[in-house]
Amino acid sequence: MAEAAAEQVMTYSFNPESKVMTVGFQDLYMVSSGGVDVFALNLNDWPNPPPFYLEVDGRLFALQPSNTYLVTGHGAALPTWITAEEAEGRLTVLAEREDRYLVYSHDTLAIDEDDEDEEATEDDADEAVTEDEEATDEAEATE
Repeated sequence: MAEAAAEQVMTYSFNPESKVMTVGFQDLYMVSSGGVDVFALNLNDWPNPPPFYLEVDGRLFALQPSNTYLVTGHGAALPTWITAEEAEGRLTVLAEREDRYLVYSHDTLAIDEDDEDEEATEDDADEAVTEDEEATDEAEATE
């Protein structure tokens, strides 16, 4: 069954503009249910509404607001759902809040728009270098 959240000192940072709470693994505890282990964050003492995003070890997890589970009594639904998410390439972190687990999901197969922009910029730079090299080679061949 689910383990109770241990009393601990949170070492998080929260950015109110981006709605991202950055936490470390030291802030998380393990929930084991139905043969599935998943990390969870205790937000019972957090005085604000739950953050939209959790960042753990550089991975951004988005709140799935329509998907919550009881801390006690979630039955087989929670481990079944987590297993299905993992099969689809998504990681899950839970956040405990008022006797419910909020679900945060990270799609390991998704590419961030920033990553796409960065890759495009790198490709453009590579093409420019190649064109410069070709122009230099042509100039040297005509001399």
